[in-house]
Amino acid sequence: MAYPNLVTAKAIYDFAVDGGAASTITPANSEVIPANAIIVDIMSLCTTACTSAGSATVRLKAGGIFASAAVAFNHASLADEKVTVNAVADKTTANGAIQVVVGAAALTAGVIEVYVTYYQSDISA
Repeated sequence: MAYPNLVTAKAIYDFAVDGGAASTITPANSEVIPANAIIVDIMSLCTTACTSAGSATVRLKAGGIFASAAVAFNHASLADEKVTVNAVADKTTANGAIQVVVGAAALTAGVIEVYVTYYQSDISA
């Protein structure tokens, strides 16, 4: 039996393009994760520091599946080039874009590259 290769989907959240309101944001530059994708991990690379006037948090979603608990992006330790890897073991049930969920307060700047690695299953959920 042959197994499919891993697939990587990408999104770029850019405050200047996508805004930073406390909400679920689908970046303008986001690939869609297909139904029945078995997500292995979600990685993010903060290429421009994310800032907030409050206590903003950020969560990543892919195909409706959260990557992690909320991560605070309002302190110096999460500056440029901070890479975060979140192991995920879950299967999507519907097509879904990669999303950024901003909570607690709005972001005022930032760019995050998001990479989602998954296998495509032929078996529906």
